[in-house]
Amino acid sequence: MKMKKYRCLKLIMIIGLSLLLISCSSSDDGSDGCDCKGDPISDKEGGLVLSFEDQDEKAPANVSLLFKVETKDGIPITDLRSDHFKIYEDDDEKPISDAESKQAILPKPGKFKFHTLLLLDLSASVLESDSLKTLKEAAKKFADEIMPAPNSENFGEIDMGIWYFDGADGIHRLAEFDEESDELISKIYSIDTKISNDPSTNLYGAIIKGIEKVEGMVGKRGNTITVGSVVVFTDGRDEADRKTREEALQTLYDTGKNVSVYTIGLGGDIDDETLAEFGRDGFVLADDISELVEKFEDIAERILKDVNSYYLLEYCSPKRKGSHDLTISAEYYYDSEDKYLSGSLTTCFCASGFRGGCEIPADD
Repeated sequence: MKMKKYRCLKLIMIIGLSLLLISCSSSDDGSDGCDCKGDPISDKEGGLVLSFEDQDEKAPANVSLLFKVETKDGIPITDLRSDHFKIYEDDDEKPISDAESKQAILPKPGKFKFHTLLLLDLSASVLESDSLKTLKEAAKKFADEIMPAPNSENFGEIDMGIWYFDGADGIHRLAEFDEESDELISKIYSIDTKISNDPSTNLYGAIIKGIEKVEGMVGKRGNTITVGSVVVFTDGRDEADRKTREEALQTLYDTGKNVSVYTIGLGGDIDDETLAEFGRDGFVLADDISELVEKFEDIAERILKDVNSYYLLEYCSPKRKGSHDLTISAEYYYDSEDKYLSGSLTTCFCASGFRGGCEIPADD
């Protein structure tokens, strides 16, 4: 009798364990859930680079993808239209139709923010020379170029803050991030020879602090996508020795592509090779003070092109279950139709719970 009870108990345990294993297997195979693994893949063999920035999917069947487009040489592409792109799901050879997906590709999403941090060298070599007056004029021009005018189409998309460094540990705030240029320019004109208490140059430490500050501001904040840039001006080398060149470069290498870094050098006392390395998105050198305003305007133009190279794909997926690949490809004739470029970006999205009734929201 005891043996029969034992056998029955053993049989119940085996059946229960089998059901548990079946349940785990069905939940792990991705059939009812999302099984997206790995990083997005960018195919840039055709000379065009589509870089993943952010992605979202939500009911009823909305999929959105924010990406940046540039050439393999890092030149931003700012004039793409919807007819330059094709959208594929999984391994389908034919792109999904506009009628089926209600797709839209927008030059930047409506809820988009670009933070620019201007980081100025105000060590003694600048403050005690004829460079200060021209630097203030160059910084003013930079703010004028970067900041959209109030009531303009792009107003509110870009804000800018100004910090400066000398030999002290850390960086000093001159102007908090602002969407209007008037306050920024007022703070620029307030710079005088008494602003600094340490005549040395903590260049490496300032680069680290500047990058960390902007990196802490970018990413997704609610429904807003934020990216940023750091623009470093200096007329000399690091003299404070608070941080090493290697530490500053490591910070740069560890920083995502949603933070662009530009450098502006003045005069013959700088280490132009190092500054060029730090300015991974752009480096300009002013041989003398007369070129400084022009160089600031050059970087401002590059940043505006960078801002306008972001695109948002929004569409209604026809899929209703499981995980699926999303591929967006672009074809483009660059440089006055003389050069054909192409590229693609593949990512993964989850369609679990998708249903009918999807609409594409208006760009606000």
